Amino acid sequence: MPKIILLALCLLACNTQQPSKSFQQAFYDSHLLFDMDTEVSRQICPVKGEIPSWLSGTLLRNGPAKFQVGDRRVDWFDGLAMLHAFEFNSQQVTYTNRFLRSQQYYLMMEGKSLDFPGFAADPCPQTFKNQLSLFVPEDKRGLQNADVSIQEYADKMVALTEVPLPVVFDPQSLDTVGVLHYQDALHQGEWESAHPQRDVSSGETFNYFVRFGQKSSYVIWKMQDGASTRKILAEIPVDQPAYMHSFALTERYVVLTEFPFVVHPLDLMLKKKPFIFNYKWKPERGTLFHVVDRSTGKTSTFKGAPFFAFHHVNAYDQEGKIFIDIVTYSNAEVIDRVTDHSTDANPKDNTKLERFTLDLAAQTLSQETLFDQSLELPRVSALKTAHTYRYCYATDARFPASAKDLRSLYKMDVQTKAFKSWSEEGCYPGEPIFVPNPDKQAEDEGVILSVILDITHHRSFLLILNAPDFAELARAEVPHAIPAGLHGLWKNR
Repeated sequence: MPKIILLALCLLACNTQQPSKSFQQAFYDSHLLFDMDTEVSRQICPVKGEIPSWLSGTLLRNGPAKFQVGDRRVDWFDGLAMLHAFEFNSQQVTYTNRFLRSQQYYLMMEGKSLDFPGFAADPCPQTFKNQLSLFVPEDKRGLQNADVSIQEYADKMVALTEVPLPVVFDPQSLDTVGVLHYQDALHQGEWESAHPQRDVSSGETFNYFVRFGQKSSYVIWKMQDGASTRKILAEIPVDQPAYMHSFALTERYVVLTEFPFVVHPLDLMLKKKPFIFNYKWKPERGTLFHVVDRSTGKTSTFKGAPFFAFHHVNAYDQEGKIFIDIVTYSNAEVIDRVTDHSTDANPKDNTKLERFTLDLAAQTLSQETLFDQSLELPRVSALKTAHTYRYCYATDARFPASAKDLRSLYKMDVQTKAFKSWSEEGCYPGEPIFVPNPDKQAEDEGVILSVILDITHHRSFLLILNAPDFAELARAEVPHAIPAGLHGLWKNR
């Protein structure tokens, strides 16, 4: 069964009808999700302002950068992956970008075709099979369009998507190297989170994948820094697997937040729909929090009210309680909006930053709102992942209806609920990444880096904010406009 379903995930049916786009969606496609074919190497970026002298290293970014072939188009999650590198050296910034050379890249660029499998795409199976042999070099077959995030595995830099085949790339040149080969016999599932969690203190990375079948399960694994051998921590059986883009990690626990957005595994095989549109919203199931002990693998489950989310912010455990902060949606309608399957480009209700508290002794679950402004793409200091923390950084990622719609970057204090913001007319901010000052001790002593798309002038720049007061320090101008991206990381020199 699992092999059959994997085949079904890869070879989906054709000709699903696309709804007509609203004005907002059309604006979003043309101004934020445009094709960008230019590649440059170590081009010097003009800087306005002053870059801190201690800032030395590379900001690596990932995200889609080509969506159109002829009159056909793919959505945000299925655009061709492009890697970006902003290298800081002696208060100078150089910029490099490269498309990830996946099999989808060659099909779009050489074959001029969109008939390939994806998150919400509608490929023709036979056409896809034939085009692989015609246009894709043999050494690139099997390399996925890993356009979501970046992680360091086994001392290698990898690009990730939700198909569990990490793609290795050179962090200096951004050249595609190939598939990461784990040194273990762990049978892989058909879907995996694109957001592994790394605990800096223990030097361990955690992730989970889904095995679809007559008896489906969530498989949680861990891997030590520098190693390429994964070990199973726990396997949780499930009747209808949920779509879970991320999960939570604390010093003692892994927590899977199972939203009531679920799929019957047979539907993936039998129904002629793109992968994500087989999932159904079933609020009567509620939201389940599966708590897994990092030492023993023992699992317990808490049930709460239904909600949906893409991103966990952070989590920690303290005095017998687990605190989990999540950017929440009231339901899964956002899937239609980000995959061009909705004529309503803006959500009817905004996201919220909410805290869920699991009392392990009392077996109770409570929740509170920490921030009620619309936000997404949340980040905390990498040093604080899985530990108590105070500051979270995020962006207002709602679709703008015009260039005059302000979209903000935020710094939130989760203890006091106070916040600071940055915005500029016509500018759409990307994910904010915190870089700590190595000479300081305070949690927010450092800078925020965000790739900003200036919609009005069709250009991009890297914004550098002073994290404590959120004041602009500098901006480095990029040689071309960069489409709205997804995730990245900072790598010290």
